[in-house]
Amino acid sequence: MKKLLIVYYSWSNGNTKKIAKELQKVTGGDLARIDTKTAYKDQDYQVVVDQAEKDVQRGYEPVLAPRFFKVKDYDAIALGTPTWWYTMAPAMKTFLHEEKMEGKLVIPFATHGGWPAHVLDDLKKACPGAQF
Repeated sequence: MKKLLIVYYSWSNGNTKKIAKELQKVTGGDLARIDTKTAYKDQDYQVVVDQAEKDVQRGYEPVLAPRFFKVKDYDAIALGTPTWWYTMAPAMKTFLHEEKMEGKLVIPFATHGGWPAHVLDDLKKACPGAQF
């Protein structure tokens, strides 16, 4: 059996977190949340949505908070992200640039407000050498 890590980013601790926790419950995998070193300052949803659009458009990759798990210790990685402006959240983009998924089985999942756009394709492109 493959050792599973469920990694997710969720700004509001909403749907992405719920799905990640449900996946952990069903699979018994380890659960890890990605956090940014500096959180979005405003708690107003629309303000954060507007900032997220700017961040995605400029290719922003935030500095992440320290992580207490090692991707190399796992065979399978479930990656969860909200869909922000048609793609993955910037925190997930940073994570995938910092971690190597080559040789791993990657199980992507994304939450969205009605249309996933190209987020799953973008996750695949960010994980060269991984199986999906």
